Amino acid sequence: MKARTITTLILFVIGVSPAQWTKVSSHTAGVGGNLTAHKSTLFIYGYFNGNKVYRSANNGASLTNITGMFPNDVYAVCSVKDDVFAVSVNSGTGAGRFYVSADDGVTWSERSVIATVTGNGAILGMTVDGSTLYAVSNRKSFYASTDNGLTWQERLVKTTAGGNLVSFAAIGSTYTAVILGTGAVVSTDGGATWETKNPASATISFVYAYNGTIYGLPSGGGVVRFNASTKAWDAGTGLPDLLTFEIPKAIIGSGGTLYAYYVAFLTSQASVFSSTDNGSTWKKLSATGLPATVNPGASVSALAVNSAGLFLYNQSQAGTVIDTAKTGLYKMSVATSVTGAERRPADFQLSQNYPNPFNPETVIGYHIPKNGPVSLKVYDVLGHEVATLVDGYHAAGARAIRFDASALPAGVYLYSLRTAAGMEMKKMTFVK
Repeated sequence: MKARTITTLILFVIGVSPAQWTKVSSHTAGVGGNLTAHKSTLFIYGYFNGNKVYRSANNGASLTNITGMFPNDVYAVCSVKDDVFAVSVNSGTGAGRFYVSADDGVTWSERSVIATVTGNGAILGMTVDGSTLYAVSNRKSFYASTDNGLTWQERLVKTTAGGNLVSFAAIGSTYTAVILGTGAVVSTDGGATWETKNPASATISFVYAYNGTIYGLPSGGGVVRFNASTKAWDAGTGLPDLLTFEIPKAIIGSGGTLYAYYVAFLTSQASVFSSTDNGSTWKKLSATGLPATVNPGASVSALAVNSAGLFLYNQSQAGTVIDTAKTGLYKMSVATSVTGAERRPADFQLSQNYPNPFNPETVIGYHIPKNGPVSLKVYDVLGHEVATLVDGYHAAGARAIRFDASALPAGVYLYSLRTAAGMEMKKMTFVK
């Protein structure tokens, strides 16, 4: 292999400086309210008891009611590259109709239908991993589409655990399903085999995939990451620990930063945290401007991020009665600062590999702000190139790639991301 030497190492540090929260809307979307960001457009939606679907193109300053564009309640809105999907469910038959919009939700057309779900269930969720779309039922099945939602293939969560599927996330061949009353049931071989995997002393209540990693929200607090190599959950620091009764309510990631929202079970006070290192460490952000107290057992919450800032939709209720004073859309501006030898767009990001140290595989995530040539290479400590992971033209957005070092000796390696927006390098450790 031809050796190449690095002549210059330039490191950049991105810091997030939040301001306080502002309530920008008091709209309610009915029981089960949710929030999704697609580019610069926000969608607030819910189901049952006055369900609504609202669209905002100005960060919540005004909302347009688009409920009438769908035949039934909308249970999920999902951003998929340049398209946005909505899942409209017939509560009588359980049939899920998938609608797609190519103009940020101004107009919609029906893409496909899943007429029946094994176990007489219904499609209640949707997520995406690269080019694969997943539709998630409330039984023990999920559906995969590799043609942008035109056709769907049913797959089953093979477990004897009771309860229904309430959350799902996928990274490549690693699937994580949350079964009510059991917690996380995990497959690392594309669904061939499944086993229950929870952190010690807690069960996973929600899972979320971002930047090549699956994150879990345990019932008692904290955020954990699933390590596919060890088939175990790893915890970060700076968040409320497990069993501190800080109830996790929402998590979202964008531009290399994760955000998590919690409500304390004993005090009912809200907390917001951020992480810029894939959940290894967390920083507590301001909660000023959010409701002083929120009943964690009688509220639903969702986070979203776009170029204007961080958004929280909170809905508090007693039974089916909405507490309008504590329900609505809240916004916090997120200012990004860059230090180093060269300034670059804030959403240029090379993430720390995970797991680290690793043996023999690890995942490297990165985010690029615009279309263009991308190079991601690995070097030894002498500056010799040992692997090329990416070398070509890529569209803007977040990506993750798995690196297998089994053919290399144990030791410290450097990995470098180069684009027209800049260059960044990080260190990782391979152990045997």
